[in-house]
Amino acid sequence: MSVDITIFDEIEQNIERLEIDEIKRRLEPLMLGFQIQSPIFDPGAFVYRARKLGLEFRMDAGITRSDLIYPPASKTMLGRLNRTGEPVFYGAMHKEAVFFEIPGLKAGDELVLSFWKTKERMFVNNIGYTEFAFEQLGAKRPVPDWNQKQEMGSSEQTLAMATLPKEVAERLMSKDDARELKEAFSKYFTRQVDADERNRYKLTAAIGELHLGEIPDQNAKFAGVLYPSVRMFANGDNIGIQPWFVDNHLEFRKAVRIRIKERREAAFDIGYLDAAHDFNEAGNLKWMGRIKNWTLKPKQKAQAVYEPGLDADGDYQISKDGKHAHWVLTDIDTGKTIEPG
Repeated sequence: MSVDITIFDEIEQNIERLEIDEIKRRLEPLMLGFQIQSPIFDPGAFVYRARKLGLEFRMDAGITRSDLIYPPASKTMLGRLNRTGEPVFYGAMHKEAVFFEIPGLKAGDELVLSFWKTKERMFVNNIGYTEFAFEQLGAKRPVPDWNQKQEMGSSEQTLAMATLPKEVAERLMSKDDARELKEAFSKYFTRQVDADERNRYKLTAAIGELHLGEIPDQNAKFAGVLYPSVRMFANGDNIGIQPWFVDNHLEFRKAVRIRIKERREAAFDIGYLDAAHDFNEAGNLKWMGRIKNWTLKPKQKAQAVYEPGLDADGDYQISKDGKHAHWVLTDIDTGKTIEPG
């Protein structure tokens, strides 16, 4: 079955007058038999989100959980994965990606970076993971292979996008057709969108909605969409999570107040200023006035080891070889781990 992808150009040429539902109606026939490999995140996966401090997001006004997740419907503008008035939790699977997603971030700016942990299995679809998209964005990493175990705590599976028997889907679409369609989705979904051309998000939102919905053979539905960070040149992974999953299955771990020390073309130098690990009775973050650290008792001796992976809150540093790692202190006499406080 031949796939005519010129429809994407036609939609873009008429994007001003087309509504999202009409765009979806035009693209839906392409989805028949469409299959894609996507990761499934087991409980315990970490997600990161950041907001820049400013007039509408201030420390002295108190910061609640609602301030950290998705915006209220009344303040939700058309976005890459959402319609106007329909919020989505935009986050990242690694904390470094969030800095690139905040436009105009510069030295001296401050933001609140929040750390979240999934409590249930999270099925996500994905858009943009093709050789074409990675080449166009200038990625320095290979396209992820969902057939291999992912370091983010996921398993993999082929998830069908239509309730068609396998033999019917194979007759409808060849592998080459699927590749061509994936590249078309990637090309139009991952395009940079400037502030004065937000109407182009109508096409990306339509593509995103076509990648959501029920997963019949899993008795589940997609919680969100994973896609490469456009502003990080596809070297990081962003995720848009549906509010129903955030409200029921996403656990707050901590928030950190951060100051940008320096911004270079492809890197940020940052400093941690303060941290909060829970909320007070009023529902606002309880800032410690410092970052957690280790305090040894008199005559207590400890061994510090730079261990690979994330700490209990999902935080980490990046080692010289580019891997995630964190410090662990152990009491030399008892062999017990010393927790920071």
